[in-house]
Amino acid sequence: MKTKAIAALLMTLALGVLGATTTTAQGKKEMAHDHMAMEMAKGPHHVLAMAYHHNLSTFAKALHEQAAGAGSVDVDFANAAVAEMRRSFDQMKKHHQAHMKTMSAEMNAAMGSMMQQMETHRTELDTQLTELEKETRSAKPDVKQVATLAASVHAHCDAMAKMHGGGQGSKMKMKM
Repeated sequence: MKTKAIAALLMTLALGVLGATTTTAQGKKEMAHDHMAMEMAKGPHHVLAMAYHHNLSTFAKALHEQAAGAGSVDVDFANAAVAEMRRSFDQMKKHHQAHMKTMSAEMNAAMGSMMQQMETHRTELDTQLTELEKETRSAKPDVKQVATLAASVHAHCDAMAKMHGGGQGSKMKMKM
């Protein structure tokens, strides 16, 4: 009877040690992945992509606030805002692609799911920007449509920012 109890105790201890070793190895792997991600986030292309992302979000919010509840669209304002949104989107995309080229195959594989979600947001942003461009260039833009599209662009930007591990870039601290 004692032998069975000792064997069971040894088996439990062995499984505990194996579990702790596995957990420690997984923890170290996750820490290494987090460290690589933090280092990648310091890359110049990533920093620029995030700045353009922030700019896109800011202009979308400004356009939404101007159009929401208004009786008509200030066409000059809307065209300027949408042009800046498109420019920021194009630059964000350009720097994101350049940043992706600097990532290792291991990092690309580790971030595959998130990158797929980001691409879905980028595709939707492109579609919405195209619709905004068409709407603001029409003879009489529909103010509700402009407000809705601008809000949607802003919402996609927020979703992308949250995927990056935190809220909007406006919360960044500047060092003086």
